[in-house]
Amino acid sequence: MKDEEHEVRGARCVVRGAKRSIANPRFLFILHPSSFILHPLSIALCMLLANALAAAADEGVGKVESYRDERTGVKIRNLTPGLAKANTIYQTHPMWTPNMEHLIFEAEKNGAMVPHALLLKTGHIRAIVDTPVTASVLDRKTGRFYYVQDNEVYAINVGLAFRNMAKPRRVASIPTDVVKKIDGGLSLDSKGDRLYMGAETEKDKRWAILFLDLESDVWEKVIDLDFRVGHIQANPSIARVIMFCHETGGDAPQRIWMVNANGKGLRPFFEEKNNEWITHEVWWGGMRVLFTIWPYDDAHKKLMHGIVSADVAMARPTLHAQYPAWHTHGSPDGKWVLGDDFDRNIWLIKADTNERRLLTQGHLGKGFDTHPHASFTPDNKAVIFTSSRSGAENILMAELPEWDALPPIEK
Repeated sequence: MKDEEHEVRGARCVVRGAKRSIANPRFLFILHPSSFILHPLSIALCMLLANALAAAADEGVGKVESYRDERTGVKIRNLTPGLAKANTIYQTHPMWTPNMEHLIFEAEKNGAMVPHALLLKTGHIRAIVDTPVTASVLDRKTGRFYYVQDNEVYAINVGLAFRNMAKPRRVASIPTDVVKKIDGGLSLDSKGDRLYMGAETEKDKRWAILFLDLESDVWEKVIDLDFRVGHIQANPSIARVIMFCHETGGDAPQRIWMVNANGKGLRPFFEEKNNEWITHEVWWGGMRVLFTIWPYDDAHKKLMHGIVSADVAMARPTLHAQYPAWHTHGSPDGKWVLGDDFDRNIWLIKADTNERRLLTQGHLGKGFDTHPHASFTPDNKAVIFTSSRSGAENILMAELPEWDALPPIEK
C-alpha cells in the first residue's frame, strides 16, 4: 500500500500502509480495505505533533499591514506589527531559511533582544531562542541556526524550533583559555563545515580569527592580529576565503582585509591611498565586494565617494552612486544595488547603468536612532529593512516595482 501524508493542526503525519485516511483535530481514522479502525500509533504521533504546535506560542498576530509610500508609490509591508521592537540581522549575514520559508531577526522579549523567526507564508512570529545570544549565524542552505550562549556553541533547526519540535544541540565550548571575548561575530564557510569566529585574545592588544570544524568539533586558529577584528564574513560561494575589517568604531587606516582559512594570504582589500573613510563592506556574490566611502570633508567630497564595488581579483572599483551613503547591499542576481542615508531613505540603483532612484523614505521616527540595515530578498523581488516611522522599530518589506515607475531624481 502507498504511504499517505495528512495534516493535523498543521503537523504533517505520514500514515504507512493505509489506503485512505480521514483526519480531524483530535483523531485520525485509517480506512483499511475491510473497515474503519482507530490506529493507536498514528493517534499518538499526531497528538504529539499537534500538542507541540499548540505549545509554540505566537508572538506575532499573523497579520501583515501594508501601505503605499507617499512619494514613490511603492508597496510597503510591515512584517512585525504588534512587536515592541524588531530589527533585521546585519546585512552581511544570511537571514532567510531555504525557499524564504522563515525570516530570522531579533526582537524584544522580556526586555531583551533575542532571535525570532517569521513564517513568511502566514506572518506568524515565534522566538527560536528564549534568551539573548552573544553571536549567531544562519546556514542558508540547511536552515540550521548556530549561536553562542555562556561560552557554548549551539545549533538548532529553525523550522523545527518554530514548531516547538526541537531543542538546541550543544556543538562545542568556546576555548576560553585563548578567547577572552568574542569580537567580530560568527560566519559560516560556504561548504557549511566550518564556523569562523573573531576574538580578542589579549585585552585591547591582540585579536585572532579561529574556526570550529563542525565535523570534529575542534577549534583551530586561522591567524593572530594586532588590530581589532570586526564583521567576519566568509565568502558565500568560494570556500576558505574570509573577509573582515579593522574595527575602530570610526575610520580605520585600512578598513577591509582578506585572509585564507589556512592563515595564509593576509592582504588589504581595496588599499586606501587617499585617507578614504571606508565602511560597511559586504560580499556581492563570490567575486565582488560592496562598500561605502564617506565624504567626511571638502577635499573628499571632490574624490570618489558613495556606493562602490570592487572585484576580488584586482580590487578595481566601480562607482555605483555618488552621494553621502551609509549602508549598502547587492541583489543576488547582480542587477540591483541599494543604499540608505542618514535620513533613513532607501535608494535603489540599477547596476548596469548606475542610475539611482528613491525606493522609499521617511523611516526615522522621532526619538529613534534606527539603522535600516537593508538587504535584498533571495528572490530579488523585495528589500527588507528596519524602520521606526510608526513610533516603534519594525521590519518592513518594500516590493521592487518596475524601474520606470520610480520617480527620477530631479536635477
